[in-house]
Parts: sequence; C-alpha cells; structure tokens
Amino acid sequence: IDLGEPDGMKTAIGASRDQALARAAARPLSAIVVISDGRSIDEPTRAALRRLQTEQVPVHTVALGSAEPIGDYTVTRAEAPASAFVGDVAPVRVEIERAGGRGVGAGTVRLVEQSTGIVLDERRVEFDPVPDGGEGAGAAGVERESVVLTTKPADAGASTWVVEFVPDGPDLIENNNTSDFEIELVDRPMRVLYADGYPRWEQRYIRNLLLREKSIVSSGLLLAADRRYTQEGDVELDALPDSPERWAEYDVVVIGDVRPDVFTWDQLTQIRDHVAERGAGLVWIGGDAQTPKSWWDTPLGDLLPFSRGEFAGESRIPEPFLIEPTEGAERLGVLRLADDIDRPWPALLADPNVGWSTLYWGQAIAPNSVKPTAEVLANARTVFTGDAFPLVLTMRYGAGKVVYVGTDETWRYRYAKGEVLFERFWLQLFRMLGRESLARSGRAAIITASPQRVVVERAVKIDVELLDQALVDMNLNSLAVRVVREPGPLDPADLGRMEAELSLSPESGRPRVFTTTWLPPATGLWRVEASEAELAGLELGTTVEVSLPDAELRSPQTDHEALATLSTETGGVIIPPARLGEIAEKLPNRQVRLLNERSESLWDTPLALIIVLVLLTVEWVGRRVIRLI
Repeated sequence: IDLGEPDGMKTAIGASRDQALARAAARPLSAIVVISDGRSIDEPTRAALRRLQTEQVPVHTVALGSAEPIGDYTVTRAEAPASAFVGDVAPVRVEIERAGGRGVGAGTVRLVEQSTGIVLDERRVEFDPVPDGGEGAGAAGVERESVVLTTKPADAGASTWVVEFVPDGPDLIENNNTSDFEIELVDRPMRVLYADGYPRWEQRYIRNLLLREKSIVSSGLLLAADRRYTQEGDVELDALPDSPERWAEYDVVVIGDVRPDVFTWDQLTQIRDHVAERGAGLVWIGGDAQTPKSWWDTPLGDLLPFSRGEFAGESRIPEPFLIEPTEGAERLGVLRLADDIDRPWPALLADPNVGWSTLYWGQAIAPNSVKPTAEVLANARTVFTGDAFPLVLTMRYGAGKVVYVGTDETWRYRYAKGEVLFERFWLQLFRMLGRESLARSGRAAIITASPQRVVVERAVKIDVELLDQALVDMNLNSLAVRVVREPGPLDPADLGRMEAELSLSPESGRPRVFTTTWLPPATGLWRVEASEAELAGLELGTTVEVSLPDAELRSPQTDHEALATLSTETGGVIIPPARLGEIAEKLPNRQVRLLNERSESLWDTPLALIIVLVLLTVEWVGRRVIRLI
C-alpha cells in the first residue's frame, strides 16, 4: 500500500479509522493497528466504535514518543539597561515560560558574558504543576516565572551578555532557551548636583554619602531665598548652571525642600529639557516647607509623578509608618537593602517592634492622584491602622526618569546598622537614574499582542501602552500600528508579503493604553510595529505567530491517554514500539471456508433439462420430415 509522503499538517485518527473500515467493507477484518503519538484533530465517532465492538474488531495501538508530556522552556524576555557604570549593580529581569509538561519543573537561569563565558549571576527557578488546559487533547497549560539577575561589571566597553536557562529535566525545544543583548559599560564617576534649602538631617547624611562614595562626583548647594548659596561637594561651582551645556555635565539632579524661585525661569526650563531630551535623572526629596506645594506652577511641575490635589503630598501621614517595597522595586533592582537575594527587604525594616525602623514623617500622597505613567516603588504602611500611601514613586519623562521620595527620615535607619541601609537606599536610586542618563533614552512606550500564538481568523488584542508622561500629555485621540508578514521559505507561491494598517483607540478607564482587535488573515510570522509619527524612532514592535487551526506543531506534546482509551474500548492492546514485532501474533486469520454436504433430486439437475430439450427437438424434426407438420 502506497501511503504517500507525510507532508500534511494534521493527524485525524478518527477519520483515518473510518476510511479503513470503508475500504475493508464486506471482507473479514482481523484488527486495526494505529501507530501514532496520539495527537489528533478529531475523536473517534461513537458509530464506528459500536461497529468495531459488534464485529469484535480490536484496535491495537503503538504509542510513539514519551509517555509523559515533555515541557518546553522558553526565555521569552530579557530586560536590561542599555548602559551601566563600571562597578554599578546592573539588574537584568528575565521572564521564562513553560508550556506543557507535568509535575514540578525547575532549572537554573544564568547571566553569561559571551566573549569570556564567565557566569555573572545565576538563580534557581521552579515551576508549579500545570493543569491541563491548552488547545487540543492532552495539551497542557502555560506558566511564567520571572527572576532578576544582578552583576557588577568590572571592565569598560561594549559587551554582549547572554541569558540562558538550563532545565533540570528534558526540554522539547532547546534552541529557544537563550536570549542575548548588548550593554555599554562606562568607566567614569556618576555626576550629581544636589540642591536643598536648609540643612535638615536627610540633607546632611546624603551630602556625606555623596562625598564618601568614590563612584560619584557631586556638587552640593544650600540655596537661600536671595539666591545666595553654600557649597558642599567634590566640585565647587562659581554659580548655578545657566545653560544646557552646563546642565549636561550632570547625570542626576537632586532637588530637596527648596524654593523654586532660587532658580531662574530659564534654569527650571533647562532642567526640564535636560531630563526630557538628554535622559538625565531627577530626584525629588519631599519636605514640609516647599516640595511639592511650591512647584506646581513651574516648568518642573509636570515632572512631579502625582497630580495636584487636596492630599497630593501637602499633608502628612497621620501616624508612624514602615516602608514597604512593591514588585516594581524588585523589577528595577532598587530598594534591595538586605544581603539575601530572595528577600531583598530586611525583615527588621518590616517589624514595627524594632523601633528604629519606624518613620514618623511622610507626605500623604493620595493613591488616586498618582499619574497614569508613574509607578509606585514603595508604600508607607501605617503601624496602627495599616493604611497605605505611595511614598517612593518613579515616572518616565521624555528620555529621562524621575524619582520622588515622600519622606526625609530614612536617616533613622542609621541607628542600628550604621551607614549600610541608608547608603543602599539612596545609591540604588541614584544609580538607576544614572544608567538612564547613559543610555539617553528608555522605553517610552511598549507594544503587546495577546495571544502571541494564534490560529487564522482568531482575534488578537494589540495594545500600545505609553510609559512616557510627555506622550500622555499630547492627548492623542488614536494611534496607528502596522502589521507586516514577510514571506517564509515554505510559503506557497501565491502567499507573499502582506501588511495592514490598524488604528488603536484609548481604552476605557486607562487613557495611556490604546487598543484594538486584529484578525490575522494568513499563516506566518507577523510583526507588529508602530507607524504613528509621535512614536517614530522608538523601535517599538512585537511578533505574532499565526498557524492553521489544525496545525499540530502548535502543541507537539504526546497524548498516549487517547490511544489507551481507544484500545480499551475495542478490546485491543497497547504495544510498546520495542515490541513491534509482536503485532503479527495479535492478528488472527479470519478467512472463512464453508464445508457442507449437498443433495438434490434428479429432476433439479441440468442433465435432465438437456435430455428433455433434445427429445422434443428430435420429435419436432421427425414430424417435419414425414410432413405431419
């Protein structure tokens, strides 16, 4: 039997069995043998099962592939700063996905320097058991885990880092376990300008920290209302920077509780442009005198990460509180004050009974006043009532980034641990902003497509999320994206390049998120990219893999349970591939021979009929001869 080339994209066990029964109609059938991994787009019909059971035709199955579904591990995302200082802690956030498989999965994710093969950092990752729930029989669901790797690079220059995941067990596809990216390492001190209005405790200890830290060159100023100032820093200034070129000498600008009128209007505008255009970092340290209430109507008012309101940073938290970091701090690699990688925030700082970990002054920033693009890095959790107020916030503005700290009492952490906790708190925030300055620009927006693996004509939700407050302030009514399909090597001749323009509208309740729904018209790898003029040059994009509805390779795990059920219901057996030669023993000879005695009367024989016909013919001829007829 010529079965032809196996060039299809599907297996239909039910239809194949029905075809085999049709071909064997009216002939004795010994058994049906199915050699498969169990993956099928259809199920056996009940009518066919009843016929097999009635005629006592068993279905023997030979199960191919692993009896246990093999999971596929994929490094779906590796986010790292485009630039970093030598000796600085560079965080790399990695997202790993497991599709299929059963039981607990685990492995090691590593950060490797490509040229030398040196492992810069590694962490263990464990996946919980995944319930069945994917498309197709026997498919399993998908689980995602994320981890943050950190390292302190020692050599300057461009470098390529590789994130790789090494699973403990088998992996279905191994070539999707790595992701590489380039990072620029700069060997020079970070440059910081710190301006405050009066010598409060927080200002004194931050000043000493900047003077003591060898990786930072700082200029510190105490500015009076008459624009006279006192200098405290490594580099003395003859005057405040008064031109874009002079502001460009600083990676981070820190503004404490100082009056805005000690700066000129042009200087405030230059600071804003320095952040928005050059990617500099801006740190606000709130106070009970001027910041933020005196800054709303200045050019820097847009760089505050919350909106003006009755409780927007202008009233104090009514009771003592503890600082409580959020997941955003973990993702950005800040507020990691402990030596334990798995528990970056010390347990003592979360215990109100310690005493020195309790802070007594903070600004009561209303949660609903936080701007859409701002992210809360830490909350103030009150000791008695358990209320939460945003305390440490970050927001992107143009090419740069802003951090707002709504308390000036972190110096209290020095009571029990000396300078360690205080230094880590502030240095990590400064260095995060310094990395943004080196890279000059960050992610102003992101494009996501869900799901990223879909079948033809199945809806795909496409979102564009604006992360830059400057983009949100444009009040765009819509955004345009383009979906492009490039021809693949296995495409039919009539299926070439395809593209379409889509218009995205603001999502209800989320003004910084634009969304639309797209129905992919053909299979292949489609790239989604921004075509809006305001997003030009941001290199925004993602991909969507589109396949046919019956493309088995979308979920290649085995399904031996379906084969076992088929054999059990028809009285067949499951034969391991290693014992394939035993199939002949399971196929009895059902050819039928009929051995019966046959008896009949003489008059029912053909000879009797012939004799009668011959006699009648002779009589008729004789009558003709003697002319009786």
